[in-house]
Amino acid sequence: MPEATIEIRRADGRFETRTDWLRSRSSFSFGPHYDPDNVGFGPLVVHNHELVSAGTGFDTHPHADAEIVTWVLSGALVHQDSSGHSGIIHPGLAQRMSAGSGILHSERNDAYRGTDGWRVEPARVVEPADYVQMWILPDESGLIPSYDQRELDRDDLAAGWLPVASGSRTDAAIMINSADSTFWVTIMKPGDRRVLPAQQVRIHLYVARGTVAVQEIGELGEGDAVRLTGAEPLTVNALSESELLLWELGR
Repeated sequence: MPEATIEIRRADGRFETRTDWLRSRSSFSFGPHYDPDNVGFGPLVVHNHELVSAGTGFDTHPHADAEIVTWVLSGALVHQDSSGHSGIIHPGLAQRMSAGSGILHSERNDAYRGTDGWRVEPARVVEPADYVQMWILPDESGLIPSYDQRELDRDDLAAGWLPVASGSRTDAAIMINSADSTFWVTIMKPGDRRVLPAQQVRIHLYVARGTVAVQEIGELGEGDAVRLTGAEPLTVNALSESELLLWELGR
């Protein structure tokens, strides 16, 4: 086990990309933003919080050798890929795409929620899509591309840490090709308390929305993150309605 370290990364220190339809804030080097000392945290190499305007998005583009997990906070994304998979990714849906040997896909804010569920109709979309997309390096390269998604119960997210994606936990909603990685999510009301899940070598904690106080660290607001290496489990207290995303990462 490496020496215990705690590294706080504030929201205003993240790389930022702005266009007329996109605001993207990256935790690690991404695209035109490069810092040789910040290219990832263990197998977690992309952690982008993105806001995509209504009726716009990422048209078809390629990926390879990445486990891509997308967590939507509000709005929705329409996913389509060259393997024939499609879906509407919305809050409370666990979703991942294993790019493997190579895949083409698109993600667009083209769906709205009607009285009978989500529908694809770009002209009627008014809400931006607010989501976090994360890439994990797979244990093996060149795998056959695949896709999975599963509905989650919001009550389960509010009850404690929920394993959303994992390479080894059989109770996770979806599986990824990274044996030592698990993605957890929880939603907290003011006054709620959580203990970080049992630690492996590394923990990456991100405040997707809200404000919390973390033992030995202090207050964290929306967009703030903590990278923990070899630390003991810490207690988190919610100061406002909060949504926390956590990666438990092995070697």
